[in-house]
Amino acid sequence: MWKWLAAAGFFVLCALGEASPQRLVLTGLPPWGPTVALVGGELVPAGCGPEAGRILLAYYDRRFGYARLVRPNPEGALWELRELMGTVTVLWGSPQGLTWPWKFAEGLEAFVRKRYPEGVKLGTFSGSLDQVFQKAVELLTQGKPAVVLFDWAGGGGILPTHYAVVVGYDRSQGRKHLLVNNGWGYDFQILDMADPAVAPAGLYWIEAILAEPDGLPGAQVGPPSAQGMWCSTALGERALCPVVRLHFSLAGTVRWPPSTSVRVLIPDTDLTVCLWH
Repeated sequence: MWKWLAAAGFFVLCALGEASPQRLVLTGLPPWGPTVALVGGELVPAGCGPEAGRILLAYYDRRFGYARLVRPNPEGALWELRELMGTVTVLWGSPQGLTWPWKFAEGLEAFVRKRYPEGVKLGTFSGSLDQVFQKAVELLTQGKPAVVLFDWAGGGGILPTHYAVVVGYDRSQGRKHLLVNNGWGYDFQILDMADPAVAPAGLYWIEAILAEPDGLPGAQVGPPSAQGMWCSTALGERALCPVVRLHFSLAGTVRWPPSTSVRVLIPDTDLTVCLWH
């Protein structure tokens, strides 16, 4: 089974069949969050760890057909992940959900195993910002989006503060930018891995789910990805013109030029790999 999933993920790398692109964006991961619930008269945030876990699992549900992961109850999946990850509410200006780094993988594995008792093989990686950037790019070209844990506060503290899902990269003109789905209700934000303020950083990803898929791939799970960002090239070909939030900015945006090619992963869905050469 591991070999099957590895081969399916490797589809992206094999399909490129050309020089490694300068930019790459994976679409189809739902732009969920931030989610809060009223509990006992108080607003309780789900937290970025469970949000990132749910977005990552939605990819494996949609892309490969692991239909017991998220699609039966997306809201319930989020709060179950919060419980399994031991996320707690803290006051950092406003109520925030805190998931300790060592609990994230433990909770993600427990969630998958409850649905697929055969188990799941997770990967983790930590290192310098450059090493984390290179590893995230490598995984993405293999069809494996990863959760990146980094310091959103930008204070260079000893503990990272935010989980997000890597959905693209930009290494044009010497950049070391990851594109992340922050779990904040929009698709794409730049994470500059050359900025020392984001350290320390690490990655979590699914190497394999050790069971056969039990549903059809391509089902819509959550809100559509990259809404309003599709355009046409001068030759009339479909392209992605993503609106990208700037590094550490909640408001500033830039629109990338049209992608040079679009590889559809599942027909008639927004699951694609968009490339810039």
